[in-house]
Amino acid sequence: MPKVRGLRTIKKEILKLISTYVDKADDLEMVHERLVPDLLQAVLLDYQNNVPDAREAEVLNVMTTIIKKLQVRWTPNRSRHSVGLIAMPSHQNQNANISQGLMTKDVPGILGAVFECTLDMINKDFSEYPEHRVEFFKLLREINLRCFPALLQLDQRQFKFVIDSCMWASKHDNRLVEGEGLNMCYELVQNMSETDGEISGPFFQNFYTTILQDVFFVLTDSDHKAGFKYQSMLLAQMFYLVGSGKLNSPIYTSDMAPAGTSNREFLQNFVGNLLVNAFPNLTPAQIQKFITDLFSQADDINRFKLTLRDFLIQLKEFAGDNAELFIEDRERAAQEAKTQERERAMKVGGLLKPSEIDDDEL
Repeated sequence: MPKVRGLRTIKKEILKLISTYVDKADDLEMVHERLVPDLLQAVLLDYQNNVPDAREAEVLNVMTTIIKKLQVRWTPNRSRHSVGLIAMPSHQNQNANISQGLMTKDVPGILGAVFECTLDMINKDFSEYPEHRVEFFKLLREINLRCFPALLQLDQRQFKFVIDSCMWASKHDNRLVEGEGLNMCYELVQNMSETDGEISGPFFQNFYTTILQDVFFVLTDSDHKAGFKYQSMLLAQMFYLVGSGKLNSPIYTSDMAPAGTSNREFLQNFVGNLLVNAFPNLTPAQIQKFITDLFSQADDINRFKLTLRDFLIQLKEFAGDNAELFIEDRERAAQEAKTQERERAMKVGGLLKPSEIDDDEL
């Protein structure tokens, strides 16, 4: 009905106005104390209780803006928190001192209102609700970057949903969604590796191989060439964590390898079996050299990417145009050329328009 459409348009514009106001605000304490409580109560309840077609993606954007503005970026603090991920008793969870900013305590409520209902909207295919898809993963990524301790308070079921969401996004045909999902997974693994073993141990034991398998799946799928930059970053990080010995706890469960097997040995065997089964045309020598190179080059992302590219081009699945594997190099070269041209133009007065000159260059 025209009246309903008009009211929805008004709602959307109000949400945009709130997002802009928060983004430009200077008095953050006032925003947190006077605006956020009533806003969360009204907006989140409306979003959660509405039918899917009436949920505004702008709600997710507002939540992202609030968290980004009011919450400082999380930094590791190695204290032993009691968290839902490792199934500690609930009274211990309540006593955990994980304050990192203004919004940490509000994040569980935000996730409770938007997480599962949004996921239920977008996990049935790769096309419905495109705006919700992008905003959903932007919100999750911002929560991971700035309110990481709040993620640790999720119970095991909810935390698994977060991991599944990242992996599902990595298989998406929307580049923005794919990039946000892979980036979030990269940052989540990084955050976990910086916490103490009581938290990181169960995480890597439960999810390391799951993430690794899915990354190799999209990496070797020719339909996902455009995500090569983020796929290689995540894969390099995972090999580096094992190769450098940063992970002291096993990355495998008892049914996957004998007790006492080193993480490096397990990873070599696991990836080897994965590639042998997926690509029988490759020889054992090729696979072994590839894995050895991944370990030795994990701390040099440029060499690591080159090794991955060479390996992918060997595969029959990647026969044909592989230009997208080099898109990052082309973008970097274009940016460098643009920077050099700007520097030349700045040396000659009048070549740059006033609007093209930054204030600090005047």
